[in-house]
Amino acid sequence: MSDTPVLVAVGHGSRGARHEETIGRLVDAVRRTRPGLRVETGWLDLVRPALGEVLAGLDSPAVLVPLLLGTGYHVRVDIPAVIAAAPGVPARVARALGPHPLLADALCDRLTEAGRTPGDAVVLAAAGSTDPGAEAATVRMARLLARRLDAPVVPSYLCAGSPT
Repeated sequence: MSDTPVLVAVGHGSRGARHEETIGRLVDAVRRTRPGLRVETGWLDLVRPALGEVLAGLDSPAVLVPLLLGTGYHVRVDIPAVIAAAPGVPARVARALGPHPLLADALCDRLTEAGRTPGDAVVLAAAGSTDPGAEAATVRMARLLARRLDAPVVPSYLCAGSPT
């Protein structure tokens, strides 16, 4: 086994082609920035290769980077379960992308691109989770975005959270 870790970008997976393309562009940018670093992509759902398949094919330790906007079930349960099922591969997990001030900056930029003007209402929509920690992370992200926009931001959830 090589000592040089492999960076594994962990995507959620989606039926929408743009999701996979977007993650692919991000991973390609990392490869261009760090040409000596092996970078792979593993998916949690709906897209192949699955994270477990990627880990099974590694001959080096791995650093998993969850390309997820919050700290919900996938980060707390699914990723550790996949690592546990691949005991021959030493793996560490980086933090999820949010909540984080840089994510608030990116969201602010996207809202501006979408035509948001000062005074417009902002609703931060999250998938939702039965995990109180995930809901708290969404609330923290809404607060970070509100500070960045200098405007109220209301967190909401597609399911398993309130308000919908």
